[in-house]
Amino acid sequence: MHEVSIVQNVIEIASKKAEENNLKKINKISLRVGELSGVMEDSLVFAFNCVSKGTAAEGAEFEIVKVEATAECEKCKITFKVDHFNKLCPECNKFSSNIITGYELLIYTIEGD
Repeated sequence: MHEVSIVQNVIEIASKKAEENNLKKINKISLRVGELSGVMEDSLVFAFNCVSKGTAAEGAEFEIVKVEATAECEKCKITFKVDHFNKLCPECNKFSSNIITGYELLIYTIEGD
């Protein structure tokens, strides 16, 4: 369950940023998670609830924003939705390795007092 180590890093980064900005309490952390990242949302939430105990992020809102997986066709130059198993252009049926979004895993915002 690599989600635990991800959340540990998120809390470590958020706590460091909170300290740098003189925040005593973290009220909200927002993540952007791509559909192709391999991260399970439910596991992230569970891990956050466990790992945040005793930290500045305890009781904080933990928001996960899913990022749709898209690619650009190198031939047609159109952008289209993809998934793990289908990366074929809907116009020309060519495979696209030019993934634009979907692998994101980043802290988007940190809010606190």
